[in-house]
Amino acid sequence: MLTRDTPPAGGSRVSEATTRGRPRFLAAAVVSASCVAIAMLGMPLVSLPEVIAALVGARGIALAVGFASAIAMAYVHARHRRARTHLAAVLAGQTEILDRITRGAPLDAILTALVAMVERHAEGMLCSVLLLEENVLRYGAAPSLPPTYREATHAIVIGPTVGSCGTAAYRRERVIVVDIAQDPLWKDFRDIALRHGLRACWSAPILGSDRACLGTLAMYYHEPRPPDRNDLELIETVAHLAGVAIERHRNEEALAASHVLLEQESHVAQALVQAGQVMLAARTTPVVLAELARLTTELLGCDCADTVARVDDQDSYVTRSADGYADHEWESLQRLRMPPAMVTRLLDTLAQRPVIDVRTQDVPDADAKAMLDAYGITTSLYVALRRDEEPIGFLSAAYRGRDERFSEQQRRIAVGIAQLASMALANAHLVEEARRASQLKTEFVSTMSHELRTPLSVIIGYSDMLVDDSASPEQAAILAKIRTASVELLEMIEMTLNVNRLEAGHDVPHFERLSMRAVFDQLAEEFSALPRHEGVVLRWEPAPVAIRSDRRKLRIVLKNLVGNALKFTARGDVVVRCDVRDGMCAIAVADTGVGIAPEQVPVSRGSTFTITVPLAPPEELRASA
Repeated sequence: MLTRDTPPAGGSRVSEATTRGRPRFLAAAVVSASCVAIAMLGMPLVSLPEVIAALVGARGIALAVGFASAIAMAYVHARHRRARTHLAAVLAGQTEILDRITRGAPLDAILTALVAMVERHAEGMLCSVLLLEENVLRYGAAPSLPPTYREATHAIVIGPTVGSCGTAAYRRERVIVVDIAQDPLWKDFRDIALRHGLRACWSAPILGSDRACLGTLAMYYHEPRPPDRNDLELIETVAHLAGVAIERHRNEEALAASHVLLEQESHVAQALVQAGQVMLAARTTPVVLAELARLTTELLGCDCADTVARVDDQDSYVTRSADGYADHEWESLQRLRMPPAMVTRLLDTLAQRPVIDVRTQDVPDADAKAMLDAYGITTSLYVALRRDEEPIGFLSAAYRGRDERFSEQQRRIAVGIAQLASMALANAHLVEEARRASQLKTEFVSTMSHELRTPLSVIIGYSDMLVDDSASPEQAAILAKIRTASVELLEMIEMTLNVNRLEAGHDVPHFERLSMRAVFDQLAEEFSALPRHEGVVLRWEPAPVAIRSDRRKLRIVLKNLVGNALKFTARGDVVVRCDVRDGMCAIAVADTGVGIAPEQVPVSRGSTFTITVPLAPPEELRASA
C-alpha cells in the first residue's frame, strides 16, 4: 500500500509540532499529578519551589513515581476501553452492512449506510465511495460532501496524478494526502477542495476478488492531518465491505442480464425455427416472398411488411408481396414502380450494414419520404434479400402511426429471416430451373419419339408389303427378320423415351414363363446375321428349363453381354450356356477375349459373366404341359 511517508512541508510542520509537544505535556501531567498527591497527603502547598523541594526529597520522589505510574495505568486502561468500544462499534456496523448485503438491499442504500457508519466513528470526517466504470470514477455515495464539490469532481478519468481517488484507482494502492494545499497530486482539484474547506484526503482502492479495481473509498478532513493506526484499519475494513457489496451487485446485474439474454436468444431461435420450417418448405419464388412478408409481421410484431424485388425483364423494382395492408393499399403497391436509383442507394447501404432502422421524418430522399408518408409509415426497418449472394431486393418491416423504434432483438430476427429467405429463394430458383429443364426435356422427347417412330413404321409397312407380293420363302424369312427387328427396336424406343414412367418408377418388369431354348434360338438367329472377327466361334448351349423373367429386359442384358464378348474377342470362342444351380437358372457368357484390366477387376485373360434368374414354378410348368 502507498502511504505518503514524506508529506509536504505544511503537513510535516503540523506533525513535528505535535510530536515535540508530547514530552512537555507528559511532564506537565506528572508535575500536576504530584501536586495533587502532596495535597492529598496533607502537605501544605505554599509555593511551587516548596513543592519542587518536597519532590526532590526521597519521600517526594517515591510519591511522584507512584502516582505517575497510577496515572499511566489509568490512561492505558482508558485507552484500551476506548479501543474496545470502537472495535465493538465497528463490528456492529460491519454486521449491519453484511446483513443489508445478504438481504439484497440496493447498492446505493448499502453504500450510503457504509459511509454513515464510517462518519460516526471518526468525528469531523467526511466519507465518500466512488464507483469505477471503465476508466471513469463516478459518485456512489457521498451524503456529507457539498453538492457543488460533488458536481465538480464527478466523472473524473483516473490517472497517476488525479487527486487521491483518481491516483488510488490508477495505482490500485492506498494514497494518503495529509495536506491538500501542498500535495502535487491535487494540482488540478486543489482550488475547488480548498473553497469547500477540505484540507486532507485519504483514499483506498476498492478491489474485487480478482484484484480488479471496482472504485475508491475516500476520507476528508477540514484540517491537515495524517491517519493513525485505527484510521488505517478502518479504511481497509470499509474498503473491503464496499468491495463485497459492489461485486455482489455487479454479479447480480450480470446474472440478470444473462437471463434476459438467454430469454432473448430463445425467442430469436424459436422465431427463426418457425420461419425456416415455413419458408424452406416453399417451392416457388412467389410463395417464398408471400410467406416472408407474413412471417415478418408476425414474428417482429410490427404493423406491416413487404418485399421489393427487381423485375427480370424490366429495369425497375416492384412490390412482390405484402402483409398488413388494406386491399386498396395492396393494389396501389402492386402498381408502384420504384426507379433503380432509389433502390440501389438502399442496397449499397445494406451492403455495409446488415440492417437499417430509420424514422420516416429522417429519410433524406424526398420521393421515398413522400411514398412512406402516403401509407402512414413512421418507422421502417430494411434488410437485403439475396439469391446466390446477389442482392435482388429488400425486405421492409414498418410501424404505422406510432413513433416506435425496433429493438435489437427484432433487428436480429429480421436479419435471420432474411438469411433464411435467401436460402429459400435459392432453392425455389433451383426448383423452377429444374421444372423448366423438365419441360424442355419433355418437348425434346416428344419430338424425338415422333422422328424415330416415323421411319420405323415405314420400314415395317414396306416389309409387310413385300411379303404380300408373293416373295420367295427365303425372301419372306429375311423380311420377317427385318420386321421382327424393327418391332423390337420400336418397342425399345417407346420404353426408353417414356420418361414419365421412368421418373415415376413405373417401369416395372413384366414377368412371364420363358423357355430358355426358345430364348437362345431367337438370339442365335439374330447374332448369326451380325459380323464378327474371323476365327471366333459363337456357341449357344441351352438347357431344357423354363424360367420366370421379363422377356424384353432379359434379351437386352444378354444382347449386351454377347455383343461385348464378340467385340473384344479377336480369336477363340464365345460360349453362352445355362444350367441349374441351387434352384436358380444360371446363364453364363464366357469368352477368350482380353477381359478386364487387372486394376479394375482382378481376373485372368478371358472373362465369364453370370446372371441368375428364378425357375418357373412347378405349377406353372404342369399347367403349361
